[in-house]
Amino acid sequence: MSKFIYTYIILFTFFCSSQEKINLDWINTGSNMTIAILNVPEDTISLGDTIAVFYNNDNVMKCGGYVIWDNNRVALSVWGNDSTTDEKDGFYFNEEIIFFHIKNGIKNILNAKFMTGNNLFSNNGISVVEKLY
Repeated sequence: MSKFIYTYIILFTFFCSSQEKINLDWINTGSNMTIAILNVPEDTISLGDTIAVFYNNDNVMKCGGYVIWDNNRVALSVWGNDSTTDEKDGFYFNEEIIFFHIKNGIKNILNAKFMTGNNLFSNNGISVVEKLY
């Protein structure tokens, strides 16, 4: 019995520690756009889930902003690149904005149906997502 418990503890520790941590750190670069999200599928996104946008930085996906879904319409700040620094720390002009749903440490890509605008970054831009799915 103690061998079983010991094995269980080892496996539990391994699986818990092997999950990739999703980094939601973003930088306020002074350059942003706003995306309003009007509706999400209730069977997928629940109260307290995270909706995040990511950009590609040398084949590494980096967070460019996120919101916690509160069952109401939300506004998401999407941060652009700071052109006064050498590193890429946000979206470039016209770079594709990729939406993700994050729940329990699992990240799934979302598609967006836009009412106004699109999924390309524009400094001081405003887009309205009719529905994420």
